[in-house]
Amino acid sequence: MTSSGRSVATTSDALVPANRFSMEMLERIIVQARDAGYAFVNLAELLQDQNRARFSIRLDLDFKPKTLRPFIRLATRYNVPMTVYVRAAGPYNPIWHTSFEVLKEAANSGLELGLHTAAVEWAEMHGATPEAAFAAEIEILRQWFKITTVAPHRDVNYLYNTLPWLEANWAALAKEYQLRFHAYDARLFENAEYVNEGLHPHLGWRSQDPLDVIRSGKSIYMLLHPHWWFVNHPFEHD
Repeated sequence: MTSSGRSVATTSDALVPANRFSMEMLERIIVQARDAGYAFVNLAELLQDQNRARFSIRLDLDFKPKTLRPFIRLATRYNVPMTVYVRAAGPYNPIWHTSFEVLKEAANSGLELGLHTAAVEWAEMHGATPEAAFAAEIEILRQWFKITTVAPHRDVNYLYNTLPWLEANWAALAKEYQLRFHAYDARLFENAEYVNEGLHPHLGWRSQDPLDVIRSGKSIYMLLHPHWWFVNHPFEHD
C-alpha cells in the first residue's frame, strides 16, 4: 500500500487470475448447490414460482461447439438439466460434421437445445427483415432438433440487439413457431437470482458469485458461455 492508501498489485498478484473458469470449478458449484438442497431444473420449470430453491443452467454456445462436450459429461454425471442456445447464423456451422455430432450428443444426453438468434443483426447487415432471418434460423435447426425456446445473441461489440424486437413481437412469434418461452422472460428474473460471467474488462462474474448466492438459499438462473470454460487450461480450445 502506498502512502496515499492505495493498494499496489505485486507481480505475483498479477499472475493469479481473479476467476478460474474451469470445469472443476463448475463441478464444485453444482456439488455445493446439490448439498445445500437445491433442485436442478430446466428453464421452463424455473418459470413456475415455487418455494423450493431451484438452480437452472443456461449455455449460450457462441463459438466452438466442441467446448460443449465437458458440459455434457458434467450434466450426465450429476443429472443436471441444461438449456443450450445454438447459433444458426454465426461463426460456426451447426450442421458441419463435428459440430452436428456434438449437438446430437447433447440432445441425446437430455440437454435442451434452443435457437440463439441474431435476426436483427443479420437483417440489418444484409437488407432483409428480422422476420425472414428468424424464420431461416429456426428452420435450419428444426431440420434436426426440437426447438421450442429462443435467446437473442448480441456480440460483445454491441453491434445490434435482437432482444427489443423479440420482446415486441413475442406473442406472434411464439404462436407461429410454437415456442414456449424466451430466455429473457421477466418471470425467470423474478423467480431467481441472475448469475453470469462476462468481460468487464476481464473475464469474471458480472454481478455476483454463484457460491455466494448458494449460501443465501435463493434460486439461481446461471448463464455460461462454454468457450470461456476449460478442463486443463484456458488455451486448450485454440
